Amino acid sequence: MAKESGQEISFIVPIACLMAIEIILGAISSLSVVLVYWKKRQVRNVANLFITHLAILDCAICFLSIPFTIVLLGFKPLHSRILCCGHESVTSSLRNTSFLTLIVICHDRYTSITTPFRLRFNSAKATKVLVALWLSFLFSLGIPFIEWHRFNDNFDSIPCNQWFTNSPRRLYFRLYYLPVFLICGGIILPSYWKISKAAISRVNTQSMVVWASISVVQNINTMYPRPYENSYLRQREMRIAKMTGAIICTVCVLWLPYMILSFIMFFLEPSELLSLLEFVFLVLGYLTCILNPLLYAFSKQKFRLAFFRVLPACKRVSGDGN
Repeated sequence: MAKESGQEISFIVPIACLMAIEIILGAISSLSVVLVYWKKRQVRNVANLFITHLAILDCAICFLSIPFTIVLLGFKPLHSRILCCGHESVTSSLRNTSFLTLIVICHDRYTSITTPFRLRFNSAKATKVLVALWLSFLFSLGIPFIEWHRFNDNFDSIPCNQWFTNSPRRLYFRLYYLPVFLICGGIILPSYWKISKAAISRVNTQSMVVWASISVVQNINTMYPRPYENSYLRQREMRIAKMTGAIICTVCVLWLPYMILSFIMFFLEPSELLSLLEFVFLVLGYLTCILNPLLYAFSKQKFRLAFFRVLPACKRVSGDGN
C-alpha cells in the first residue's frame, strides 16, 4: 500500500509542476497579447480582435481549467461526481470555444489572402460572431451537468475514469469530444493549407512582377545593381510555409491524443493506466495556451513592434534617448 502511494506521489508531483509552469508561461504570453491590444491603437482591428479573444480564452484555461485539473489530480483517486462534471464542464467549454475561434481566425485569414480588397468583418459582424462564440461556450458549459442531474448519488467518491469508461454508471457526454474536434480540424487544416498555397502563389506572382520590372530597367541602364527583392520574397514564402506547419502541429499533435483517449475510454474497462494517460495528455493539450499567442499574434510584425513598445524597459530607454 505504501509502495502504491509512493508511486502515485511520484506521478502527481511532476505532472502538477508541469501544469504550474504552463499556468505561468501561458498567462504571460496570453496577457501580453491582451495588453498590447488594449494599449496600442494601431493593432486594434477585427483580425486582431479575434486573436485577442483567443488569448482571453487561453488565459481562462490557465486560470480555470489547469488549476481545476491540478485539484482533480490532488484528490486522485477519489473524486465526487460533481467534481468530475465540473472539471469536464470548464475544460470542454473553453477548449471548444477556442477551436471555434480558430475557425473564425482561419476564415478571416483565408479571406484576407484570397480577396485582399474585400471587406471581411466590420465591427457589427465581429460583435455577432463573438456573441455566438460565448453562447456556444455557455451551451458546452451546461452539457455535463444536464447528464449529471439524472443521478441521485451526486457525491459518492470514485475515480473519474470509472464514470467515463465501460462501467454500470457511466456518463456519456464525452462521446462528442472527438467528433467536434475532427470537424474543427477538418475545417482548419485544409483551410490553412489553402491559405499557404494562396499566399505562396501571391508571393511568386509579386516576385515575377518585380523581376519583370527590374529587367526592363536593366535593359535601359545596365549600371543598376542586382536586386535583393527575390531573396526577401523567398524568405517570406518560407515563413508562410513554416507558420502553416506550426499551426497544423499545434492543433493536431497536442490535442488529438486526449480526444482519442476520451473517446476510446468509453469502450474500455476502468484502469489506473487510463487515468494516468488522461492527465499526461491534458498536460500536452494545455501547451496550446503557450503556443497560440506566439503563433497567431507575435508572428505578426506589427504586433511584435507594439509589444516591445509597451514594455517598461523599452519605454525607459526611449525616454532616455529623448
